[in-house]
Amino acid sequence: MDPQTLTLVHTGLSFLALAFGLVAIGAYFAPTPRLWTVVFILCQALVLGTGFLFPLPAVTPAVAVGILGTLVLIGMAVARYGFALQGIWARLFALGIVLSTFFQAFVTMAQAFTKLPELRALAPTGSEPPFALAEAVVLGIFAITGWRVWRRA
Repeated sequence: MDPQTLTLVHTGLSFLALAFGLVAIGAYFAPTPRLWTVVFILCQALVLGTGFLFPLPAVTPAVAVGILGTLVLIGMAVARYGFALQGIWARLFALGIVLSTFFQAFVTMAQAFTKLPELRALAPTGSEPPFALAEAVVLGIFAITGWRVWRRA
């Protein structure tokens, strides 16, 4: 697959995984079908898989998030298929959905600051206060959501 097509497929899958992750999180707060959880896991696996196809000369923050995301996804699979979501495993699985979706949101926000000229002007190096504030808000939202999901699962 050529790099341009890979980027397009990976980006599209990333947006789908983020959307399905938010729907899967919502499944813990409303009587919605758990099918969305399976769809999210599939999309997340595809995002992680395509992410590792990019040629990179060194470990970057994106690669580190990909590695962490892979570990979370493996943990979710163990919770779901190894322990059938029994006991604490149900909570760990639910928290894995929140954490995986946070990773998608974090990377999407970081990419927006590097790719969109208006945001790049606010934080050209990614270490300026506007970027830190945006990431802190995203982290705060997902931390509160994770806590709520943990208590409910």
